[in-house]
Amino acid sequence: MTLEQVQERTRSQGNYAQLFVYRLPKKNHDSLVRLQQKLTAIHRKHGTLYMEFYQLHSNEAFQGLTSIGKTVSARDDEEVWIELDHYKDRNHRDSVVDSANQDAEAEPLYGELMGLVSQGYTMIMGEFKPLKI
Repeated sequence: MTLEQVQERTRSQGNYAQLFVYRLPKKNHDSLVRLQQKLTAIHRKHGTLYMEFYQLHSNEAFQGLTSIGKTVSARDDEEVWIELDHYKDRNHRDSVVDSANQDAEAEPLYGELMGLVSQGYTMIMGEFKPLKI
C-alpha cells in the first residue's frame, strides 16, 4: 500500500480512533463474534465509520518487551481481542456513542458483552488521534 493510499484510507475512515482490549474465555469466542456483529451493525447505523476486530495471535514479544497477553494477564484458556473503532473526530465519536447508547437494541447487548468477557476483568479503553510522523 502506498503512502497516498494509507493517507486516503485514514481520511475516509476518520482521524479519531477508539480502542478496546477484551480478555475472554476461549469458549465464548463464537458468542462474542455473533454479539459484535450485532453491535457493529448498531454502531454503523448511528455513524461509526469503520470497526476492526483483532484476536491476539501470539504471546511472544521481542526481547526486552512484554506481550499484550501478559499485560492483561490472559490465561491459557483465554483470548485477547482488540477492537478499533474509527470516527471523524472526537465530536463525531461523542455523537455516535450518545446515539448508540440511546438505542433500545443496544442496551441488552452491552450487558451481554460484559457477561462474555472474563469475570473480574475490566476492559481496557483508549481514544487516539493520528500523529503526523
